[in-house]
Amino acid sequence: MLGILVTAILASAATALYFIISHRRRTPKYRLNPDDLPEVGECLSNFAGLTKSAVHEGNHVELFQNGSIFPALVEAIRNAQDTVHLESFVWDKGELEKEFVQLLCQKVKEGVKVRVLLDAIGAMDADPKQLKILRDNGVKFWEYCKVRWWNLRRFNHRTHRKLLIIDGKIGFTFGHGIADQWLGEGQDKHHWRDTGIKITGPAVFSLQAVFMENWMEETDVIPTESSCFPHLEPTGSVTAHVVSSATGDAISAVGLLYSLAIASARQSVYIQNPYFAPEKSLVELLCKMVKRGVEVHLMIPGKQTDNPFVRRAGCSLYRPLLEGGVKLYEYNLTLLHQKIVVVDGKWTHVGSTNFDARSLALNEEVGIGLLDSKIAESLIEAFHHDLQHCTEITLERWHKRRWYHKSFDWFAYLLRDQL
Repeated sequence: MLGILVTAILASAATALYFIISHRRRTPKYRLNPDDLPEVGECLSNFAGLTKSAVHEGNHVELFQNGSIFPALVEAIRNAQDTVHLESFVWDKGELEKEFVQLLCQKVKEGVKVRVLLDAIGAMDADPKQLKILRDNGVKFWEYCKVRWWNLRRFNHRTHRKLLIIDGKIGFTFGHGIADQWLGEGQDKHHWRDTGIKITGPAVFSLQAVFMENWMEETDVIPTESSCFPHLEPTGSVTAHVVSSATGDAISAVGLLYSLAIASARQSVYIQNPYFAPEKSLVELLCKMVKRGVEVHLMIPGKQTDNPFVRRAGCSLYRPLLEGGVKLYEYNLTLLHQKIVVVDGKWTHVGSTNFDARSLALNEEVGIGLLDSKIAESLIEAFHHDLQHCTEITLERWHKRRWYHKSFDWFAYLLRDQL
């Protein structure tokens, strides 16, 4: 009898674990013919329609490298009149946390509605005393997918989005977390390399909608202030489209966008990403673009990484990438954390999505596509500056690795879905 009971418990636990780790968006191998796509400047309607988003013209965009984004975030919050909406994955104890807590509480005292949504796993290193200060001072604060025994089915569902929306009129999206390692200029292993943007204009409407999706999902509260979705006049010349992926989606919209954008390239593709372990179909697409005459440059972290297992999984893809002619660079100075794609010096994508299975198949993610040659030029210039701290990986050098390194890479890639 006891044996039957133990067997039943183990079977139930195994079934629950299988459900938790297998419930994910599809990342299919798309039947995508690059010859069927126009060049990237003419693709935005396709990008938006296929990813359930919209094209917004007339935006103004500012780029921020490394810790320079935080003074801009602080200034925007300080000048808020009606609402402050902040969503983040990482929120760690430290000086930056204290500064944000003090500022957010001050805005509540001024009559501003402040909503903060942090991922329960990503914010595990937050100072509980600081989070209590937020709650005690009237900040509407929630933890996304907090781990409870009755909520295990959602344990694997994380919000990896990084958003700040002020008064429904000013939007930020970035790779940064609210943590001290993002301060500075990415100058050493204790100060990470990252990129973010500030945007005003019609596209902020879509960023606000993405925040609202997670907020209502977690709180069951519908924000109804008129300032949440104000009428937005054009503020510049940048055309933008916001793309998000949610856990319940059938496929990854951001993953689809990545494939479409790469396939539309005629001249060049630049990618910077901290976690690169995608499906092999994406590697095949990158190599196919090289055969079409497109220069493909891929920059990912070297040994300076906070997740060496993901790095090893990505290393298993180096050989086909190099054989296919992709230019591959490992960044050595610190953790390269930005998520950047630039196509043909015209279109760029900045956001939270990594090139790994967790971002593409599980996490809540958001990013923004920007059609503007000046922004693309700035990001390509930053890429070339980062090359000063890179080692280019060659096929000859890669073939010389020891057999056990190759075996470990292969094994790590097998586990990529849960990394």
